[in-house]
Amino acid sequence: MSSSPTTIRRARAVFQCALELDGEERMLFVEDACGGDEELEQLVLKLLALDEDDAGSFGASAHDVYEARAAHQAQADPFATDHGDARAFAARRMPLPQGYTPVRELGEGGSGHVDLCREDGSGDLVAVKTIDLRGLGQGGVDRVRREWRIMSSILHPALVNLRAAGTLEERYAYLVMDFIDGLDVRAHAEIHALDARGVVALLLPVAEALALAHAHGVVHRDLKPSNILVGEDGRARLLDFGAARIAVGGAVSIHHHTLTGEMVGTLTYMSPEQAAGRARDVDGRTDVYQLAVVLYELIEGRPPYELDGLTFAETISTIVRAKPTPMQRLPEKGGAEPALAKVILKALAKRPDARQRDMETFIRALSRSLRPAAALQ
Repeated sequence: MSSSPTTIRRARAVFQCALELDGEERMLFVEDACGGDEELEQLVLKLLALDEDDAGSFGASAHDVYEARAAHQAQADPFATDHGDARAFAARRMPLPQGYTPVRELGEGGSGHVDLCREDGSGDLVAVKTIDLRGLGQGGVDRVRREWRIMSSILHPALVNLRAAGTLEERYAYLVMDFIDGLDVRAHAEIHALDARGVVALLLPVAEALALAHAHGVVHRDLKPSNILVGEDGRARLLDFGAARIAVGGAVSIHHHTLTGEMVGTLTYMSPEQAAGRARDVDGRTDVYQLAVVLYELIEGRPPYELDGLTFAETISTIVRAKPTPMQRLPEKGGAEPALAKVILKALAKRPDARQRDMETFIRALSRSLRPAAALQ
């Protein structure tokens, strides 16, 4: 039986990362990244074997095998869709739940889109996220349901409020959320020329919301500027728990989409343990790392690593191994004071146990670093 396009795409991503490793380290990475998915693991191992054989017995490179299998699957099932590609849905108009009148489209991505709607009963403007469940598989459906549970169970002023959720036509899921009329945090920081203190003050409530989520056993795992919106009231709010994971017995339950095309757009903010596929190491300290990347970028105007022009595998290797560039913007020009820079760089440590031990500790360290020098003595 042919592998699905999603499995092939995941195999290619794992394969590319595995090429950066050798021997036992490579095999442990493949086993961890595949997480018990035997079909995925066997496909990755075959790609690695073909690569080692330098085009293999059939004269095809590993890349050729990937492309050929994808083409075969598409020919066998012309309606099969790679749901990591938003373009497949751009031409479709998904239904909206009753009681909501569309105003305009806010965005699209993955297997659905978000519309600005007016709630007929209240007249309020709301954001309706509609997701096409067809072809997502049980893992995808579980992620949607998980987002419902997370957003409805954790209440904090820095979290977007979930108003309603449900399904339509046994094919679509929807989430109705408060509409935040504002900008993502990067655009807000640039327009208002926030200095380091302003950036930290803006994001401390988000850190507090994450600490609350962690207390409920939830790790967000996808912190980035586009997931933090700043409303007209100047308050930052965190959204999109679609990639969140529920901690079980101190570990985090991972469903196999860590190393897929879904992560390409967020590689800059991915922690070393995520990039390396070390699922067992993903916990609240992963969110500490990702929030530190956002803080660093907003303060310095660039990410902690130089990733431009790198291949996928080179990017992964940089995140896993390279030290972040020291923070260089001078405090008198809006940069971080040494105490704040030290806190942020500690949060960017490669090993989770070398970072602040949890989000609460990170919050306290950030707050202390902003106090006048006399108060720190």
